[in-house]
Amino acid sequence: MEKRSSSVRQAALDAKPAAQPARRATLLTIIALAMAAGHAAAEKADRTKPIEINAASGTSDLANNIQTLEGNVVLVQGTMRITADRMRLVRDAKDHIFAELFANAGGQISFREKREGFSDFMEGTADRAEFDDKANTIKFFSRAKLKNGGDELSGEFIYYNSVTEVLQALGRIPDAKGGPKVATPTGDNRVKIVIQPRAEIAREAAKNAPTDGGVAPLKK
Repeated sequence: MEKRSSSVRQAALDAKPAAQPARRATLLTIIALAMAAGHAAAEKADRTKPIEINAASGTSDLANNIQTLEGNVVLVQGTMRITADRMRLVRDAKDHIFAELFANAGGQISFREKREGFSDFMEGTADRAEFDDKANTIKFFSRAKLKNGGDELSGEFIYYNSVTEVLQALGRIPDAKGGPKVATPTGDNRVKIVIQPRAEIAREAAKNAPTDGGVAPLKK
């Protein structure tokens, strides 16, 4: 087990050439760190901001602290923004919230939040989502995608902790007990990661691209 952990840590280190300046962490880097260390600590100022929610209409069950909001629902906390067509909101005794978010047929919920210490954003879409204010997590269900810059992670289920930046993706939607769901998923039962080439490689490729005559320029 120790040998395997060392190999994963070494692979994460080798993924970033020492001679090049630091660049933004990609989804692959986040996944590698999650596998090697279990988390990648990040302090989130967003969680100290108030949560603001607006919608076209809403009903409240005061006895159970449950609210149902419908029609262009928008939840905002700092840089985090979640949109949905319908939301079921539950508040506990300490005012933490748990929100179930739903999209109308053919639509999807959306998520966007700036990453701590970076200028880029994490952006996600899915048919349904669950936001847990206390756990600092959002779970995406069915046709789920999570993007960071040009990199993209997709699957039937994606778990994202915005503080620790731990990610988990599955090709099937888990059941209530956490196991893989037996029912046929809407996707192809696979997790997909798309990683864009490094900026310097893209610039080199563009520089060496064929001219209008179809001949690449000669290197000097």
